[in-house]
Amino acid sequence: MKMNRLISIIMMLLERRTISAAELARTFEVSKRTIYRDIEVINEAGIPIITFPGINGGISIMDEFKVDKRLFSESDLTSLLIGLSGVHSALDSEETKQAMSKLKTLIPKEKQIEIDELTNRIAIDLSPWQKDIMREDYLQIINSAIVERKVLSFGYCNIKGDVSFREVEPYRLLHKGNSWYLQGFCLLRQEMRTFRFSRIQELITSEQVFTPRDVDFSTLSKEINYDIPQVKVKIRFDDMLKGQISSYFSDIEIGSENGKYIATIPIPDGDIGIQFLLSLGEACECLEPQHVRDKLIQKAEAVLKVYKQSFKS
Repeated sequence: MKMNRLISIIMMLLERRTISAAELARTFEVSKRTIYRDIEVINEAGIPIITFPGINGGISIMDEFKVDKRLFSESDLTSLLIGLSGVHSALDSEETKQAMSKLKTLIPKEKQIEIDELTNRIAIDLSPWQKDIMREDYLQIINSAIVERKVLSFGYCNIKGDVSFREVEPYRLLHKGNSWYLQGFCLLRQEMRTFRFSRIQELITSEQVFTPRDVDFSTLSKEINYDIPQVKVKIRFDDMLKGQISSYFSDIEIGSENGKYIATIPIPDGDIGIQFLLSLGEACECLEPQHVRDKLIQKAEAVLKVYKQSFKS
């Protein structure tokens, strides 16, 4: 593919002081005439290419255009590669691949193995354990709309289950906790809002192009914490759940009582929190508050009733 070859030629020219047209032709298995045409395209794209005649001559990018590798320490390059790999796990885009390739050309040959080892110490993988087609589609659609500055339209479901039609100027994709969010200017509410992926329905990119506004993202991050009201519950649970509870709530204190564990944890108020507690099964008991215990009993009895009726039929 011509575009891939052009990018690879640029990478090689950034890495080496000069390289001959014959060597480039052998590397990419094309003619020298094709290489010279590629060099003209690269020049026209604004990257200054110079050629040196003679036996020791060749093709080179002007030194003034190159990035000095000494500007980046090993720690800088490692951090950048780790960050980009995380972005790439969520957005499998050609732009991210190219950015990673460009960064790797800045690594001195004698440091490549060392930096590879440092980079592999930390892996940021934002993809789910199981394939989530809706999430992948939303990420691609929203990312493209942000780049192209196009208004998005969708139905949005609130905590109560009510759905409202929204038109939004998209500005940022946000990953927080285990969830993805869209942050943008809501034309219905006439203010910046944060929208959770799991509540978005029938996402469509319109042909309406918007002019970007001045956005203060710091004010948006606060509202996510209040996206779902929380309630603190005291639970008693068996040893088999200790690892799971500890991983879900890393900053809680866990005590012991009569051979079982005791902890106070924050859960979403309402059905989501009740469903979470029920998912822990008989190995966990909610001790307080009483209204949460009552809801658990009601839900458990309702589920039991369904299964008893289906058994009789």
